[in-house]
Amino acid sequence: MAKKIPIFYYHSIGGPPPETLALEHFESHLKSLKLLSYNTITFADLLKGNYDPKLNNAVLSFDDGLLDNYENALPLLLSYGFKATFFVIPGFDNITRWVNPKTGNWSDTVKEGYTIPFKNMQTQHRRELLQQGMEIGCHSFTHPELSRIPSAELGYQIIDAKRHLEDELGCAIETFCYPRGKYNAQVVEVVKQAGYLGATTTFPGYFNSNRDLFRANRFLIENPYFFEDVLQGYGMSPYHYLKARWRLKNDKRPVIESKVC
Repeated sequence: MAKKIPIFYYHSIGGPPPETLALEHFESHLKSLKLLSYNTITFADLLKGNYDPKLNNAVLSFDDGLLDNYENALPLLLSYGFKATFFVIPGFDNITRWVNPKTGNWSDTVKEGYTIPFKNMQTQHRRELLQQGMEIGCHSFTHPELSRIPSAELGYQIIDAKRHLEDELGCAIETFCYPRGKYNAQVVEVVKQAGYLGATTTFPGYFNSNRDLFRANRFLIENPYFFEDVLQGYGMSPYHYLKARWRLKNDKRPVIESKVC
């Protein structure tokens, strides 16, 4: 039987709370990967089969292209010898995103109650990620819910964003991530026509190459105990999920579960 391959996804790492994952919790994930002899691969390599199926393999992915991914996550990834896929939003280069600490909601503009700023990566950050062996994927041009925008705008968000990043970075952009996990049949078709190899959702589950590669499941796991359970193949087990929540509660270690964005 083929080994289960989990794809994990993150947003902010080590940023201002509450909508972030603390650095110590992120590093606990990396320690678990190392302890259980996991090999990390990019999402593109997974789709192309560029990995050893005899090894324990996992994909680490980061949505939104937040600057703290570069400042905080990248150094830890390099220190552990891991690689990852970063799904970026080129239209946000000059935009600061804001979080409402009471609701956990995000805004791309300044609004009352939205007081926590999150800066975004720029071209030089994306280039350095590539130089360090990471993958750059596309998360649309400006992060709309693709299933709710006019059909005429899909080309800009999916195709033009891909071309923009390819011109900027001088390499193929092979993978896509649906903003907020929202898509429909038309959106998937445009992603296919754009030439992407596959795309990720926000539905939990292990990677299955026999299913639609443009609807790849991922895990948003910030509880360090359940992260280990996912690595050991129990990611879809309600028992292990509840047990991990109990362990974390009794361990008194706070973990912030960020909103899907």
